[in-house]
Amino acid sequence: MDKILLATDGSKHSTKTIAETIELANKFNAEVTILYVIEVNPQQGYDFFSAYKSKEKELENTGNKILENTTQSFREQGITVNTRLEKGNPADIICEIAEKENFELVILGGRGLGKISGIILGSVSNAVANCIKKNIMIIK
Repeated sequence: MDKILLATDGSKHSTKTIAETIELANKFNAEVTILYVIEVNPQQGYDFFSAYKSKEKELENTGNKILENTTQSFREQGITVNTRLEKGNPADIICEIAEKENFELVILGGRGLGKISGIILGSVSNAVANCIKKNIMIIK
């Protein structure tokens, strides 16, 4: 395994993925790319898009800070790490990047929702699991 994609949203739950990713990267001497996606959904209408545009720089700064904080753990371990900040639907972006850039494993946090809640509410991890053709590890 040469390439691992770690998708993070900066939440406490997603920080659980860091230790697992470091362990695998060390074991396989793999390069890690950390991905943060600013959620932008044009189907939410003009009001949402207008509010997003007014906070775009703030959202980018938050994303970059999360990437920087996450990257530090990997660099301390001597792991080659890259970062990506993207905008769009998180699940779609994760699946697209994993496929196009030939990642062998995608790691992301799960929300721990029950079966009914997961179906009703949906989640990024559930959506990625359903759209991706690559190996995926969901950390709970």
